[in-house]
Amino acid sequence: MNIREIEYITIPVSNLEVSLRFYHEVFDLRIVDLPNGDKGADLRKMFLDFHLEDRVDHPISFGLIAKDSMAAIKAHLINYFVDIVDEPTTKTEVRRKVNSITILDPDQNRIEVNEFR
Repeated sequence: MNIREIEYITIPVSNLEVSLRFYHEVFDLRIVDLPNGDKGADLRKMFLDFHLEDRVDHPISFGLIAKDSMAAIKAHLINYFVDIVDEPTTKTEVRRKVNSITILDPDQNRIEVNEFR
C-alpha cells in the first residue's frame, strides 16, 4: 500500500453554525456539503468534516499550513479574538524549520498553524 495524502479529518463540534462561522471567517475556508450529510471545509486536496455531537468530550489536534508570515498569522488571529494557547515558536520538523502558533476552536479542538520557512 502506498498512501500519499489524507482525504479528510473529522472534527467533533457541538454547535455547527458557530464552528462553520469560525472556520470560514478565521481561515477563509469554503464551506461545502459532504456526501455523508455532514458539512465540511474545502482545503483543496482534503476536507475538514464537521461532525455534530451533543457535547465534545474528546477534542482533537491537527495542524494547518499557512502561506502568510507568522507575524501576519498572529495579527489575524488577534483581530478575530481567537484563543492563542501557545505563542509562536520555531522548531525543526522532519525536513525543515517551521514557525508554529497553537489555537483552540470553539470546541477546544487544538489547531497548530504553521508557517514553513
